[in-house]
Amino acid sequence: MASSSSSTSLSLLSVSSAQSITRAAAILSDSGFKSMSLALDIASDSLNTLSPSLTVFAPTDTAFSTSGQPSLDLIRLHILPVAFPLRSLKSLPFGAKIATLLDGDSLTVTTLPADCLVSLNNVTITATPIFDDGALIIFGIDRFFDRYFRISGPIGSQSPKILGSCSAPRNPNEKAAAEMAEFSEANEVLRSKGCSVMASFLDMQFHGFLKYQTMLTVFAPVDQVMMRRIGDLRQYSSVLHRHVVPCRLSWSDLKSLEDGSLLRTNLQGFDINVSRYDSVLELNGVSVIMPELYHNDWLVVHGISEVLELPQSTTQNPTEPNPVVPSPPQSPADGGRSSGIEVTVKT
Repeated sequence: MASSSSSTSLSLLSVSSAQSITRAAAILSDSGFKSMSLALDIASDSLNTLSPSLTVFAPTDTAFSTSGQPSLDLIRLHILPVAFPLRSLKSLPFGAKIATLLDGDSLTVTTLPADCLVSLNNVTITATPIFDDGALIIFGIDRFFDRYFRISGPIGSQSPKILGSCSAPRNPNEKAAAEMAEFSEANEVLRSKGCSVMASFLDMQFHGFLKYQTMLTVFAPVDQVMMRRIGDLRQYSSVLHRHVVPCRLSWSDLKSLEDGSLLRTNLQGFDINVSRYDSVLELNGVSVIMPELYHNDWLVVHGISEVLELPQSTTQNPTEPNPVVPSPPQSPADGGRSSGIEVTVKT
């Protein structure tokens, strides 16, 4: 009986994904992307994703004229098996990998911090989607992605293995009162989900977050593992800052990162290594157990099973936070800006 139910579910997903491809083809045809529309129609039977959500990157008709009819594999490279909104793409760091329908091939984020537009594989995508209903998102691009694109070297003065960073400021016109209300709402959710200690830590640091207007992702350990941290005031700043990343990372964003990606936190010298164990997403070996406990335009909170511990030995001061969100008594030396997320590529 369970097998029959599973088969029915897979069949419904397959139908739903096929409908998404058909819809995308019709929308592209109406939007002037005739060649990509035709390519999706031809390949539709081979593009079942078992996912009702899709993101499609559509090259212009001129790109088709220049490059010729693409292979099925190249079409797959231009489709993501999730709906990836523009704000999530903007939150991803330079060098991050995004899985596509082409098994084993990813798109690489090549947006630099100063860029106004998002680019993938050094191809700029349109400033606004051609279509976005939350389940199907379509962006235009002026040329095809190169399947064999690779980042060949370091950026600026970064170490050769560190290929980029992300610093995503919030809208400076947002009202402080509204932000305070959203922050309080997030903390209420944390308390209701058994993360009241982390909520208290965040309350103490709210004005530091607000001052530097940084998009944030918070990883909140449950109370059972945080209780042993209460009482040692010297550790409060370190515990909080190593659980905060100065970019907004949704659950979809986190899942799209490849194993070995490093997220720079607000604690100087402390990075979070993204990995998977039996399909469970882990951060420094700690499982994400409650994805997106809370989210708004500038803040996402994910629940985790343990505290992100400091390494046993470190060459840097483990209690010095990155200047992007300092402790209230501290004054940042560099104007309060952090490079945010970094992606390290293993060699």
